[in-house]
Amino acid sequence: MKKIHKLYYLLFLCSVVLTSCQEENIPTGNFNLDAIKVFKGDISHEKVALSWESPADNTPQNYILNYSPNGSEITVDATVLNYEIIGLENDVNYEFSIQANYDGIGFSGKNKIKLKPADELNFSVLPGNKFAIAVWDTPNRSDIDSYTIFWTPNNQNIELQNNMNSYQISGLENDVEYDFSFVINYTDETKSNPVKSIVTPGEISAFLLNVQSPQALELVQFTYNPAYLPNSTASTWSWNFGDGTISTDQNPQHTFNKPGIYDVSIEITDSQGLKFNDTKQVFVWGQKWAYDIGKQIKPQSPAIADDGTIYIGSEDNDNFHAINPDGTLKWTYTGLGDNVYSSAGIASDGTIYVGSKDDHLHAINPDGTQKWKFDMGRDAIYATPSIASDGTIYIGSDSENLFAINPDGTQKWVFNTYGFNIRSTPAIASDGTIYVTSDDDNLYALNPENGSSIWSLNIGGNAQSGIAIDTDGTIVVGVDLGGSSGAIFAVNSDGTEKWSTSINGRISVCAPAIANGNIYIGTKEGNNLLAIDVSNGSQVWSFDTPGAILNSSPAVDINGVIYFGSWDNHVYAVNPDGTLKFKFLTGGDVWSSPAIGSDGTIYVGGYDNKLYALEMFSGGLANSVWPMFGKNPKHTSR
Repeated sequence: MKKIHKLYYLLFLCSVVLTSCQEENIPTGNFNLDAIKVFKGDISHEKVALSWESPADNTPQNYILNYSPNGSEITVDATVLNYEIIGLENDVNYEFSIQANYDGIGFSGKNKIKLKPADELNFSVLPGNKFAIAVWDTPNRSDIDSYTIFWTPNNQNIELQNNMNSYQISGLENDVEYDFSFVINYTDETKSNPVKSIVTPGEISAFLLNVQSPQALELVQFTYNPAYLPNSTASTWSWNFGDGTISTDQNPQHTFNKPGIYDVSIEITDSQGLKFNDTKQVFVWGQKWAYDIGKQIKPQSPAIADDGTIYIGSEDNDNFHAINPDGTLKWTYTGLGDNVYSSAGIASDGTIYVGSKDDHLHAINPDGTQKWKFDMGRDAIYATPSIASDGTIYIGSDSENLFAINPDGTQKWVFNTYGFNIRSTPAIASDGTIYVTSDDDNLYALNPENGSSIWSLNIGGNAQSGIAIDTDGTIVVGVDLGGSSGAIFAVNSDGTEKWSTSINGRISVCAPAIANGNIYIGTKEGNNLLAIDVSNGSQVWSFDTPGAILNSSPAVDINGVIYFGSWDNHVYAVNPDGTLKFKFLTGGDVWSSPAIGSDGTIYVGGYDNKLYALEMFSGGLANSVWPMFGKNPKHTSR
């Protein structure tokens, strides 16, 4: 009985296998039959040409071809040793197989190859002034009847002869985007898949760059634009890059060694000997110079005098530096007794005020000599001095005092916060009111005459950054709430809260800038620069610097571009819409807050001991309410 059951089981398995083979309709290979040894193919545009050699010992009745994806079985007569498959898609991997069919005996084993048809058209459209030129290569096919170009808007088309490789489409409108489609018409009345190109006609140049505004030392690709001469063919090219170098290549590569505006010109000679000239200004950004101070520059923001002199301190215990606009040393002040974390402030008479960890506020003449120094009474200074219109200097200290100091170095008054540091930079309102924050978590409004408190507001955390004041008198301050939490407060001039917004990431040393209706401020744990609507505190956009702290206070230029440093070693330039414009790599973290010179130069220090002068075509500081740390390059905070 067990043997009978086993027999039935074997018969069932055989029936399943036979049924499966019938359902899949796959020829079963007999590997004892003579197979096709040589099987190959040539690719072209949307086509593969297959060829093979007949078996050496036996003559089959026919050949069976298969291909995938989306293929079908093809039967080829035994007298034929090649076959073209058309209507394929370019850049798709196809697998082709062939078997010999020995009628009544069976099929040989399969021979397989993989091929990928290639785009041989290289179709593109070059924009011109109220026209466009379509160019393409002739595919390696003998069955091309003609070409058709379609374009929208206007829904027009033109059929072209198969011996053409370019065509000028005239009557277009400048500054309108056109969508072009190119189709091959084959002799069997089939058509190729369309190839597309999108262009916008307009005023054109004779050449194009692979990058709109290259960085100094970056390799730039220049490409001749044949649309510049639509009715003739260029035969020679003569380039002048505006920096003393030339080239006769059609499409040269070039590197500009330093930033600047270069007049790049090209002279083109056509086949008739006629000459054509075109010139374009190329804006090359990057490092103008870097001065090595010898010690790290941390929170210090460069201060800029009217004559362009840049003043900066560092971790150097002995020296405070004055740098000429060309990057050379002007003088060094050696009257310090400890590091300078404070940024300098510059009075209207040119006097430079800077605080030091040696517990003194130093007043320095424009020639680098000491004017006086004020003893803060063992209170180290991290804050930046603010300077009122009457010359009074306001500066906080560790651990509890805000001092008002007369221009002659005598004390005017002192405000005490009872044991809490004042490391923030005071802001001076148009009526003279002084606003300052303390590590006691309060924002204070002080009377400029005697230092008495007008009001105070608890902001829930310490704020060691600067303060910004909007045109309507609103006071804006960033707050460190502890942990990884921060907040931005907008406070009315009477001390009432206008609005506040919580954010991810502490704000302790990044001062807000206000320009174009937005507050710009960076965060620590949030690793981002925020744009906040100054009217209501809503977020406009966020620019992320993943994994990198933003302690650098932003500066805004006349075009609305925002500049700041990051702890990923970069100085950033961000467009008003929150997109990246430039990104400059330094040799260390950047805590320093950028300052913008009158000529548009960006000055910023780094942990790599260098003061950088960067050309980023800023056009100068924004004519706005509070566009940078300390409000202006002199850091007067008023």
